[in-house]
Amino acid sequence: MNEASQWRLEVARYVAPIIARNPKVQAIALTGSASRGNADSYSDIEIGVFWSEAPSEAERMAPIEPSGGIFWELDPYNPEENVWMEEWGMGGVKMDMRNLTVEGLERILSDVTEAADTTIFKHETVSAIQHAIPLYNPPLLERWQAQIAVYPPALAQAKVRQHLALDAWCWWVEMLAKRGDLPLVYYAFSEASESILSMLMGLNGIYHPGMKWMHRLMAEMALAPQHLARRIQEAFQVDPLSGMAILRDLRLETYDLIDLYMPEVETADARLAFLKQRPQIMTVPEGIGSLKIKRGDSADH
Repeated sequence: MNEASQWRLEVARYVAPIIARNPKVQAIALTGSASRGNADSYSDIEIGVFWSEAPSEAERMAPIEPSGGIFWELDPYNPEENVWMEEWGMGGVKMDMRNLTVEGLERILSDVTEAADTTIFKHETVSAIQHAIPLYNPPLLERWQAQIAVYPPALAQAKVRQHLALDAWCWWVEMLAKRGDLPLVYYAFSEASESILSMLMGLNGIYHPGMKWMHRLMAEMALAPQHLARRIQEAFQVDPLSGMAILRDLRLETYDLIDLYMPEVETADARLAFLKQRPQIMTVPEGIGSLKIKRGDSADH
């Protein structure tokens, strides 16, 4: 754990007993980059608070003043993710609080590990729990971590299949590059990079942690194209057509890895669709130039 992570952990340990004064709090954990040991000068202090029942706004704000914090923002309940979030400051550092009920969290864990749910926010939650450091009631957190310790094969296949198709990508990017539509080119590059990494996460049994700290994510991958991180970075630094070729090759190499290590997933159709080209029409095609369409004629005549 680096120094930036260590002092953030100490702040979290100071705050946790104050949060835990509420008897409805069942567990507290440090999450985010500090719990992974790689925080930097941009990192917040991210804390997960797990409740026996939904917290009120007053309960969520109660620890701020006793902790010496300053209130910043209180977000409303997010029903899609079943989470309440608030932000407050301590010495200028953002305390990023994420509140879930125990029931809500355990439903997410079951959805991912038992039902092969590939929803991104659920995977981000599972990844946060996997790497969390307990601050209050460690046995409960340890029970959750044991539940997600083994990445299910059905989930791995679902994750790979979800990102297998990227139809006519090479043709699309070539068209954008030759037209000079660079914002769309690099949007397509980002889409392709995330798709490659998502397939590799499934292949390597890694819960999707989000797309920050990508070089650290790629370093965890035992199964990956050679020099993956360097090549993805290079794709965004060279000219667009050369970048397209780099990402094309990385995707095809990822398909090769799937064929080798996950033969249950068929890649042949996805390969063909990915490489599919549409013809460039440079002149009036034969047969069209001879057509005479009278102005005002309807499409039915």
